[in-house]
Amino acid sequence: MTSVQSIASKLSQVSMVLTEMQQSGNCDQLAVILNDLGQMDAELKSAQSQITPETSETLRQDLVNCRMALYGIQNIVSEIRSDTAQRYRQILGDQKASFEQMNEPDQQSAYPEAYQHRQVFKQMDEVSGHLHQLNGAIMDVGYQAGREQNGGGIENVYLQAD
Repeated sequence: MTSVQSIASKLSQVSMVLTEMQQSGNCDQLAVILNDLGQMDAELKSAQSQITPETSETLRQDLVNCRMALYGIQNIVSEIRSDTAQRYRQILGDQKASFEQMNEPDQQSAYPEAYQHRQVFKQMDEVSGHLHQLNGAIMDVGYQAGREQNGGGIENVYLQAD
C-alpha cells in the first residue's frame, strides 16, 4: 500500500468517525481527527518526494480518490457545523448576545450545553481548515505527479527543443 493509499484509507476512517459523531452527537473523537489530519499532511509531503514517472499515473488516481473522500468529509463537517450552530442558537434563544459577552468560565458554568456546542463548532472550523490544507497539498502532489508523467513539464520541452 502506498502512502497515498494509506491516506485514502485514513480519510475513509475519518469519514466514518465523523458520520458516527453526526448521528450520535458525541464529539469526543475530534482531537483524534485533528491529529490524524495533521499526520496525513506529513505523509503527503513524504509521498511527494517519492514520485517517479513510473508511479505517477497510479498516484494521480489515488490522489483523485483522496480528494473525493475529502469532499465527502467536508460535507459532513459542514452539516455538523450547521447542526451545532442551530442547537447553540436554540439553547440560548434571546440570551445569545449576553452569553457571547461573558468570559469563557462564566459561559461554561451558566450555559454548559451551549458552551459545549460552541466548542464543537470551533473544533469543526479547525477540522475544516485542516481539510482545506490537505486538499491543497493533494493538489500540489497531483501537479508534481503530472509533471513527472509528462517528463518534467514545460522545462523539459524547452530543453528538448535545443
